[in-house]
Amino acid sequence: MSAVPAGPPGSGTVPINPSQRSPLIISVANFLKDNKILKQRTGLLNNTEEAEFFRFKRLQRALLSDEYKKQQKNPKYELIPIKDEEEANKIFLQLLSSQMIIPIDKLHYSEIKQVKGWKPNRSKPTLRPSKKASFEPNGYYVWNYNKPNPFILLYSFLFIAGVFAIILFPLWPMFMRIGVWYLSMGLLCLIGLFFLIAIIRLIIFAITYLVLPQAFWLYPNLFEDCSVIESFKPLYAWDQPKSSKKKSKKSKGGLSESSDSSTSATATGSDSTGSGSTTKRKVVLEEVDE
Repeated sequence: MSAVPAGPPGSGTVPINPSQRSPLIISVANFLKDNKILKQRTGLLNNTEEAEFFRFKRLQRALLSDEYKKQQKNPKYELIPIKDEEEANKIFLQLLSSQMIIPIDKLHYSEIKQVKGWKPNRSKPTLRPSKKASFEPNGYYVWNYNKPNPFILLYSFLFIAGVFAIILFPLWPMFMRIGVWYLSMGLLCLIGLFFLIAIIRLIIFAITYLVLPQAFWLYPNLFEDCSVIESFKPLYAWDQPKSSKKKSKKSKGGLSESSDSSTSATATGSDSTGSGSTTKRKVVLEEVDE
């Protein structure tokens, strides 16, 4: 992003001048990157790239939080001491100047439509880089920095070791080469056995489908979305023909209709008995001597 000249005094506009990232600022960025106080959201930068953004006031709260002060006392984190908002704003300026955070504008629906080729996204707001930053509490900023992976060195070492192990395979001891050969043959046999079971179950299903009223499935859950053990349970199953499925649906419908008719009959019977009882009632008046 190109540098932007500072605004007039008192305007709150901050110049953005890219510079080298210092280790202390990187430590602060590592603290802020996944901090819950920022309440970061995911948006679409330039309507294409996903990026996490936050408000300026949230960054201030995170830098002035008790969690930051607690970690700052530990020399392992190498955090800069921050006492008030003025010092927090200085850290904010250093994050901006090193381009670890970038000011953005969150566009509305009408603004997105004005840009050719951009489409509004209902779940993620559209973000556009801004040329100036300010100390406004509700100003939006997006991260231009990713925390380093602590296991990157380990992964690199394992990758290089694996490459050298494959290259130097002819120099391996004989027992190791024999072990690798047996292991590869075992894996190939397992894969071949799986395909053989799939072919056999298909042949059995085709034959029983043509001969028997119900087709026979060997390992019916073999290709279902389940675990490896559940794929081989149960051992077999009979396929239900379509006619029986339709009959079962009809029988269920008939049962529901009969149950509805029986309930309606009982309801009418109860009403009739109730009406009969009301007709048989008689009112008897007795004179009581006072």
